[in-house]
Amino acid sequence: MTQSDLECLKEHIDQVVEIETWKGERLLINVISVFDQESDPDVFFHDVTADPKQKDFAKTVGHALPLHKIASVRVYPQQGGRA
Repeated sequence: MTQSDLECLKEHIDQVVEIETWKGERLLINVISVFDQESDPDVFFHDVTADPKQKDFAKTVGHALPLHKIASVRVYPQQGGRA
């Protein structure tokens, strides 16, 4: 993970981004928080791979992933059209 990947996570709190792990897994996540000043830095998120438009997280479990396990982060393109 590069510094720009870390900044991408921080800039997209409560938004969907795509991450790729060093194991080759690709996930769409809704970022809850990023802890990079801790002794074990990680990202806390909701996995929205199955439904990127999901907005109600009341009945879902949050997940944590150590930052060192993330190979890359990309902005997930928001689906939108012209009004």
